[in-house]
Amino acid sequence: MSRQPDGVNKENTMNDREHANGVPKTLTVPTRGSAPHVTCSAGSFPDELWPRRRSTLLGILGAASMMASGTGVKAVQAESTRDEPIAGEARNGRIDVHAHFLPEHYRSALAAAGHSKPSGMPGIPNWSVEQAIAMMDRLNIDAAVLSISAPGLHFGDDAAARKLARYTNEKGAEAMRAHPTRFGLFAALPLPDIDGSLAEIEYAFDTLGCDGVVVESNHNGVYLGDRKLDPVFEELNRRHAKIFIHPTNPHCPCCQDPTALPPIGYPFPMIEFMFETTRAVFNLILSGTLDRYPNVKVIVPHAGATVPVLADRVAGLSPALGLPKPLDVPRFYKTLRGLYYDLAGFPLPRQIGPLLEIADPKHILYGSDWPYTPEPLVADLAKKLDATALMSPRMRVDVMRKNALALFPRFR
Repeated sequence: MSRQPDGVNKENTMNDREHANGVPKTLTVPTRGSAPHVTCSAGSFPDELWPRRRSTLLGILGAASMMASGTGVKAVQAESTRDEPIAGEARNGRIDVHAHFLPEHYRSALAAAGHSKPSGMPGIPNWSVEQAIAMMDRLNIDAAVLSISAPGLHFGDDAAARKLARYTNEKGAEAMRAHPTRFGLFAALPLPDIDGSLAEIEYAFDTLGCDGVVVESNHNGVYLGDRKLDPVFEELNRRHAKIFIHPTNPHCPCCQDPTALPPIGYPFPMIEFMFETTRAVFNLILSGTLDRYPNVKVIVPHAGATVPVLADRVAGLSPALGLPKPLDVPRFYKTLRGLYYDLAGFPLPRQIGPLLEIADPKHILYGSDWPYTPEPLVADLAKKLDATALMSPRMRVDVMRKNALALFPRFR
């Protein structure tokens, strides 16, 4: 990996060497926007975890770069050129609502709890404030709302989870204070510990000034929509909070080891995460949770997962569920339209169409999913979103920036 900008934590970088099969350490392609280049680096995951992915990576980087430039790739390092904006400077970059962070002790806790390959991914990604800002500058991202990802931070011990949540949230708040126009924070909660989560909500909002909370699709088997979580949703409702849902490992005996999933073994983010998100959203609606707590604003990741294509099926089969109150189908679709949806992952070319049939276009948001999604893929998605005919120019501006500013006006 070529030299990082000054200030990057050297412990979080790859060894500076070429890969054996010829993948360059950095690949740069032209992009639109204020940042002149996108640097595609193989440093998102620890170096020792990349060898088995090198041939795939080469193909991905080559395809993404050639689509972006039309001529191939150049081995050039783009330096980060800005931190906080100059007073009076116009800002028109993306607002990223699906951006992860992994402070040092959180990374250590993941590994100690047996999640050194979280959700079947090749490793725990490297992260630092400096790396994040450099990536954001290269991809024309003005601000990112940070959150932890799967598998959350409760590994069986309430006291340890409370301590880890407090540490993680304080580290995120440090990044916010140091770079108030660049970072926001969805606070992590030690769910399913209710009392600990209520205490952390109070601290996160009243002391740290967080922008919302992140919740996993399930917390040790307690899925969103479970009545056990009502005290947490009641407090979040009182605060008119933003809730970012993130999928996590499914809680079932057959899904405890992602490397053993038949027929070939695959990571949970490939398939299971989509259905975890879908289950969580429909649970929240069918359980009446969103009716009881109408003040929360819920952000659904990954273009709504399979919610758009399964909505009609859920509505049609709802009479067979024996719900205490029959599903009001028009209200069901109105609730889906009232949710917010980010576009992290692979929304093009096939996910956005169904999403636009159920979502309010003003509720669709940009998301990168970095660093769990490597920068080359993030860059490729951004380019495709910039070019797709499925969004008008006005809608594209809304999705990339204005819709998020309506939710998080402090980034104006």
